[in-house]
Amino acid sequence: MLLRFRVANWQSIRDEQELSLVAADEHGDLAMRDVPGTALKALPVVGVLGANASGKSNLMEAMAYARDAVRRSHNGWNPRGGTRRVPFLLDADSASRPSEFIFDFVNGDGVRCEYGFAVDDNAVTAEWLYSWPHGRMRVLFERRGPQEISIGPGLRKGFGNRTQVAKESVRPNSLLVSAGAAGNHPLLTGVYDWFDRMDTAFDANAPARLELTLRMLSGAERELCALLLKYADLGITGVHAEEKEMPEEAAAHFAAGFRVLDPDGPALDPQGWRQSPEIVVTHRTSRGGVELPYGAESTGTHTWLELVGPVVRALVEGRVLVVDELDARLHPNLAGQLVRLFSDPETNPRGAQLVFNTHDVTLLSRRSFGYLTRDQVWFAEKGVDGATELVALREYKVRDDRDDVVKKYILGAFSAVPFFDDAISDELSRLVSKGAVMCRCGVEKTETGQVSQPAQSSHEKPQAQVPHLL
Repeated sequence: MLLRFRVANWQSIRDEQELSLVAADEHGDLAMRDVPGTALKALPVVGVLGANASGKSNLMEAMAYARDAVRRSHNGWNPRGGTRRVPFLLDADSASRPSEFIFDFVNGDGVRCEYGFAVDDNAVTAEWLYSWPHGRMRVLFERRGPQEISIGPGLRKGFGNRTQVAKESVRPNSLLVSAGAAGNHPLLTGVYDWFDRMDTAFDANAPARLELTLRMLSGAERELCALLLKYADLGITGVHAEEKEMPEEAAAHFAAGFRVLDPDGPALDPQGWRQSPEIVVTHRTSRGGVELPYGAESTGTHTWLELVGPVVRALVEGRVLVVDELDARLHPNLAGQLVRLFSDPETNPRGAQLVFNTHDVTLLSRRSFGYLTRDQVWFAEKGVDGATELVALREYKVRDDRDDVVKKYILGAFSAVPFFDDAISDELSRLVSKGAVMCRCGVEKTETGQVSQPAQSSHEKPQAQVPHLL
C-alpha cells in the first residue's frame, strides 16, 4: 500500500509537497488497511482538485516518472542520455537544483519502507532505502552521489555477491534499485516489484490500457470486465479484436521497404504477416447484437473501455492505480461509481488504492456515489510565483456531516478555484462594445460613420442585406 508521496522541483512543483493516504479519521465504511507496526490506517482513495494549470496533472506525472525511473533507468535509459527530469523553470535557481521523489509504502512482505531518490539533468545525486521491519528504522543503503553508495547491514549480508554486483553495475544515471532488479537481487527486486505493480492512466498510454482490457476480456477476468462494461450502461455486450491477413501487395511493399532500410539484414518472409487488429464493439439492440468499429464509439466509451482493464487488475491484485483527470469524458455518476468500487470493502477486499485528480466537484457531496471524506480530498493551488502547493481539506474547519463542501469549494472557501479579476472583465466589456459594428453582408460601418464596401465583380449578384452584430 502507498502511505505518502513527496516531490520537489518537478514541473510546477518547486518546494516539497506531500500527498498523504494516511487516514485522519475513522471510516468504518471504507476499505482501509492497517499499517503494520503502527496504529495508522491507509485510505483506499484520495482525489486532488484545483483550478486549471494548478499542477494537479504534474503531481500525477511525478509519480509516473519516479515509477518509470525505477523500472527502466538501468536497462531502458540511454547511458549518456541524462535523467529526463523536468525541473521547475520559473526561477533562476531551480533548474540547477536536483528534483526529488520519495515514497512511503508497505511492501509485499508487509514491511513499511521509505524509498527516495534525487536527480539533476545528468545523473542521480541521491538515493536511499529505509525499512521498519520491527518498528525501528533500518538503513539498507544510502547514495550521496552518482557512485558514492553506502550499504547498510541489512543489505550487506545474506545476498552473496549480488549486492556488490548491483553496486558496481549501477551507472551515474541509473538507480541502484533498478540495477539490483536487473541482477535479480532478492530485496531490491522486491522494491522494484512494488513500483512495477503501480499502474497509471494517462492519455498517452490509452492504447496500452485498451489492449489490457481486450486481453482481460478473453482471459480469466473476462467475467469481471464484462460486468464493468454492463455496469456503465453503455449498451455494450462485448468487445473483441479481429485480426486480418495483410494483402500480398502491401506485404511486398513493406518487405521492400525493410530491405532498403537494412540491406544486409536477414531475408524477410511476408507470408503470414497481419494487419493491426480491428477492434469491434458489440451493442445490444432489439434485433440482437450489432457490431460497430471502435472508431464509431464516443470518446466517453473509449475512456471507459481503456479504464476497465487497469481497474479490474487493481481490484483483483490489490494494486495502486494513478489516474490523470478521472472525470474526463465520463458522466459524474459513472466517475463516482468507479471511485466507489475502490472505497467499498466488498468490491475492494484486497486493499487496492486509487489516486487521481479531477474537476468533478460532485465527489465532495454526500449524495455522490463516490463521496470523498475530508481526509480524502487535496487541493492544488498555484501561487503568484507559479509554484504549486498541496493543501488537505482537513486543514480547514469542515464537518463532513453538516457543511456543504461543494458550495464552499465553488465559492472559493478553500482557494483552489480560478480567480476572475473584475477589472479584466470590465476591460473585456469595453473592448467588445468598442469593436462592435453593424455589418450588412460585407458592408461595415466604421467608428467615423463611413461605410466600407468591398469590391464586387460584375457577375456577382447582390445579396440580401441582413443586419448582423459582430
